[in-house]
Amino acid sequence: MRTGKPNWYLKTICPCCGQGLLLFVVCPICEYLTVKCLEMGDTFANPNKLENWFTETCPTCRIETSSFIPANSDHINKAGFDKSRYE
Repeated sequence: MRTGKPNWYLKTICPCCGQGLLLFVVCPICEYLTVKCLEMGDTFANPNKLENWFTETCPTCRIETSSFIPANSDHINKAGFDKSRYE
């Protein structure tokens, strides 16, 4: 049996669609952290302010958010999220 790295999700549903899980993702170049709605496929501009809606490019290095990869727990903790806010 092979197991991969775990995916981490914000403990809230997408405020836009009302049902999607929010996967933590990072930019593979600069490690900018945010969340992506798995239902709609949209990437939020800021994981702390979901009302700021979506972005299609990294605000730091400008690569497309479609290139973002799942974040690990170190990325999430470094951004100030404690374990009570994600699973």
